[in-house]
This record gives sequence, C-alpha cells and structure tokens, in this order.
Amino acid sequence: IIIGLFWEFLSNFQWLLLVLYAGTFFFANYGPNSTTFLLPSITYSEECRSTLNGMSAAAGKIGALVGASVFAPAADMWGENVVMVCCGCVSALALLLTKFCLG
Repeated sequence: IIIGLFWEFLSNFQWLLLVLYAGTFFFANYGPNSTTFLLPSITYSEECRSTLNGMSAAAGKIGALVGASVFAPAADMWGENVVMVCCGCVSALALLLTKFCLG
C-alpha cells in the first residue's frame, strides 16, 4: 500500500523504490510462500491430502496468472499507483481471511 500511495514520489527515487519492492518480494516469499506448502499438509486429512494440496497449488497458480495478466492493462487504465494500492488491499484482505480461517 505504501508503494502505491507514494508512487509519484518513489518514481523519482528509483533506488528507494527498488529497496521497497525487494523488501516486499522477500517478505512475500518468506512467509506466505512457505505456508503454501505447510498449511495443506496440516489442514487436509491424510485420505485426500495430495489431491487437495494439488488443487490448492493450482488455484494459487491461476491467481498468479490472472494477476500478471491484468496488472499491465489495469496500470494503463488507472495508473500504477492505483494498481499498487489495490494489490496491497487484496493482500490485507488475504491476511484477514487467513487469520479468520486459521486463527
């Protein structure tokens, strides 16, 4: 959300934008990426674990495909800052949903 809100300012300081984006990428893979593999192994029963783990992985890949396909046209239509804020809001919603369902 911070990158989206301060996009105009950060676009003038590309090194700072790179540092923030790298931090975002690191923490996105540090926590949620590991839970992609850990949560299905403890959530699903042994009888259906491999099938539902595969379905969960496929759903994640479809979401990544949709996000990557929609990002550029949405940025052209509404601007990069709006798209970054939307991505941040979707991430915050995913955090709340995860806390609600697993908390």
